[in-house]
Amino acid sequence: MERNEIKLRRKLLDEATLQRHRNYSLLLKQHQIGRRKKRVRRFFIFTLLVAVITVLILIWFSYFAVKLERERKPSKKEGTSLNSKKNNIQTCYFSPLMAL
Repeated sequence: MERNEIKLRRKLLDEATLQRHRNYSLLLKQHQIGRRKKRVRRFFIFTLLVAVITVLILIWFSYFAVKLERERKPSKKEGTSLNSKKNNIQTCYFSPLMAL
């Protein structure tokens, strides 16, 4: 063995490390709890992110849907002229029948 390897091994086996590993089952439980907390936190952050992105996409689509509807609607002047033409056509069509 080289000198460096021996020094590294001595550093790995200090008192704090030995004390932690004496209660290995407690250390393992703490590790499991930490992993579970990280997993749950990651899940909630991911779910929140997906929800926010979905809401933004829905708002964006609704904005363009409203914009297209406003462009399709005729103005009031055009609407009245169309209605008057329809009424004239109907009266012309039904007027011979009413005379009989």
